Formats: sequence, structure tokens, C-alpha cells
Amino acid sequence: MISGAVKAGDGFVVTGGSRFVATLESLEASALVLRAMSSNLERAECALHASRQAVAVSACRTSYTAPRFDDEARRTHARLRRAHEESERCAAAVARAAERYRDEEVGRARAMDGLQNILFQAGPMPGLLDVLGLGGLGAAGARVVPGSTLATLLRSLQSGRLAGSPDDPAGVKRASLPSGTGDATHFSYALKSLRQAQGQEPLDDGSFVPPSSILVERVPRPDGTVAVIVTVPGTQTWALDPEDGNVFDTEGILDGMAYRDSQVRSLIKGALQDQNLGVDDAVLFNSYSQGGIHVLGLLEDREFLERYRVKAVTTVGSPVSAFATPEGIPVLSLTNADDIVPTASGQAAELSGSVVNVRSPSRAGPVAAVLFPQDVVAKAHDLGNYAHDAELLDESGDTAVLAHRAAVNAALGAGLAGGAAAAAAAGTTGLVGGGASGTVGSSGANGGTGSTAGSSQPGGAQRERFAYTAADPRTRG
Repeated sequence: MISGAVKAGDGFVVTGGSRFVATLESLEASALVLRAMSSNLERAECALHASRQAVAVSACRTSYTAPRFDDEARRTHARLRRAHEESERCAAAVARAAERYRDEEVGRARAMDGLQNILFQAGPMPGLLDVLGLGGLGAAGARVVPGSTLATLLRSLQSGRLAGSPDDPAGVKRASLPSGTGDATHFSYALKSLRQAQGQEPLDDGSFVPPSSILVERVPRPDGTVAVIVTVPGTQTWALDPEDGNVFDTEGILDGMAYRDSQVRSLIKGALQDQNLGVDDAVLFNSYSQGGIHVLGLLEDREFLERYRVKAVTTVGSPVSAFATPEGIPVLSLTNADDIVPTASGQAAELSGSVVNVRSPSRAGPVAAVLFPQDVVAKAHDLGNYAHDAELLDESGDTAVLAHRAAVNAALGAGLAGGAAAAAAAGTTGLVGGGASGTVGSSGANGGTGSTAGSSQPGGAQRERFAYTAADPRTRG
């Protein structure tokens, strides 16, 4: 019932998830049922006692059955009393078990080791700002007080200090890329896509995704609908507003964490609009670091959720607890014990029915954390190291992890007609194949034609992948 280690010796800790919450609710419901049964038994015991009094042996001297009735009623009365007492004990034990399971889950969520634990105890501000290269914000008008979070700090900035970026229309280009290969339901596939979007790993043809890009992959489903996987990378430059117009900059972090609109969110919205999705098509997100900030912010946008059917989110090294994740959208958050980026929320991850928190163990010993903190931080947040974690996560038997993967599997169409085998039987490439679409074009993200190939052709549709690249034309240099 309690999510535990992903694999013996790996030290992963998994908390939260709808399966766990449902289990706790069933325990609590069982305790209520047992108490109700106990009450019924108590009433039956009283009724039987009244019957014995009504048919007293002394009042029925001439009856041959009265003594036998009284004797049997006495034995039944004793059995009822024992059953009543036992059901009371069971009800109390089940209630205690539910409480202990909940306490254990909360304890696991809060028992962080490594630098995360240190930062949460000391408060992530203002030291986190220095690590992120944002130490100058305190002098820019922000009020840093004990217990501040990056979000509350940004809200305290004077009006207009960071204004402009979300309102600047970024130019967007769309290019067709070689489609992905591999099982898109695997966590390792999500991390591979993130590394490609981050520019750390080439595509299958050896080319690289342009900087300042998100990836959009169309996966045809057996029923003729389509699932779209949107991969959003992390920070690519620490400049506040870089000359090359990259929107994954420091300003993007500030906009996203302040719960304002951002150019990256506009890029995501434009890319989805360009894909001409129907009401039955599904959207999934993979995100890393800053990318998670923008994706999680979109989950707080009711209008966005009314327009698109977001079926699952996998995010890595992101401050998930800074955002209100809606119930019903499965989110798996993978973090490392020494990763300081998730602490930007200023609070530990709490229990949630929608969010599955997976924490990998420290990548360095306690001595390294003291002597080489920057190296420890770098290794903790490194996307390549997270890719290794994802490979281990694919082997997980944890119920919460399996439930999230099942949600991704169903959204990609495997739950519709038996998975990749059924897709192949229907004449599609399924979830594990695909080829390049072979075209390059510019975007309709701000009013283009969109891509329709494969969205409603189950007899011959193939997986397609696109890069949507944004450039901020108004930079401060």
C-alpha cells in the first residue's frame, strides 16, 4: 500500500498517486463498515436479550421448549457479544492502519536527504538566487525575507520590473524532423526526447534540434484519433534576455514562477493550435526544469484545459509543489535528493492524488556535498543522470509508477486496441516505429495551416515529429 523502493538497492522513494490515495480511502471506508456492523451486532445482542426475558423459563413451566430456547439463546447471546467486541477491535485496527499509512507517506515525502533537505530547513532564499545567478534581484526592489519563495519574491518586485517578455510576440518557425523510434510509453523515451530538445543528443539522422525549440510528436491511435507528445526542455541560457532571442532564458524562469504568461507558454499554445487537434485527440507533456515551470503553469489555465485534453505529464527536476495540479491529470515528478531546482517552490511535495513524486538518491556522498557543492548540484540536475534514473524507473514494479505509465499507455492508444500489436494490425506504425515526414516549413503558430497528416488516417498514418523554434525579436542584449 505504501509506495516503496523502485528496485532493491536503488534507493528510489515514491510517494503520492491516485492508487495510494484510493487505497487509503478504502481502508477508511472499511473501518466505517466494520463499525456499522459492530452497531448492528450490538442491536441484535440487545434484541436477543429482550427475547430471553420475554420467554423466561419460570414463566413457562409447562413448556418443554422454553428451557431449550433459553439455553440456545444464552449461547447465541455470548457469540454475538464476542462478535461485537471483535468487530470493534477490527474497526479500530483498520482505522489505525489507515492513519499510519498516511503518516508514513507524508514522512517519506518530507524525509528528504541531500541538499534538498538542507535548503528546505534553511529556507531556499536568498541562497537559491545566488546559485541560479539571480542574486541581483534583491537589489532590484524585491523584498527577501525568511521563508520567501522564488514566486513570492517575484510578486514583490515593483510593477514593470520584468514586464514586456510575455507580451513580446516571438517569431516561430516549424520544421519537420525524423520521427521518434522506441516505445513512447517508456520513461527512458521521454528522457531521450528531452535530451534531444535540450540539444544534448542528436536525432536519429544525426541532426540536432535548434536551440529555443520544443518538440511535438504526433502518434496515430488505432481509432483514427491522434495523441500529441509535447517535449519542453529546460533553461538554455542564463542571460536575462539573450541577444540570440532564445526564450528558454532567465527571464522565462522569472515569468513562469511569477505565474504570469511567458513566451514559452505562448510557444506551446501556438504549436498545439497549429496541430489542429480535435476534441477526441490527446495531449501529453514531457518537461525538464524550466520547461516544467511552463507546463505546470498551463495546467492552472482553465481555458487551456478546456481546449485540450491533457492526459498525462512527466516532468523532471521541476518545482512541482509551486503549482496547483488539477485532479484528474496524472503527473509524475522525478527529482534528485541534491537537486535544488525543485526547492524553488519553497515547500516540500505534499500528498496528492494526481502527482506521483519519485525521488532518486543523492549522487554524491556527504563529504562531496560539503567540499564540492557546485559539482554536487550540477550532477543532481544533470539531464543525462536523470536519463539513467528513467531507465531504472522503467523497471519499476511500484503501483503508483505503473499507474502513471498506464495512463500514458492509454493516452497513446495502446489501451484502445491492444497496444503496438493492434496498431500494426491496423496498418499503422504503432508506438515503436515511424519515419521522417520529409518536409520543412515555417510556422502557423501565430496563424499557420497546421499539420493534418496522420490525424485521421488509421490505414496509413505514421508518427511525425516537429520542432517549433521561437525567437524573441525584442532583446535587451
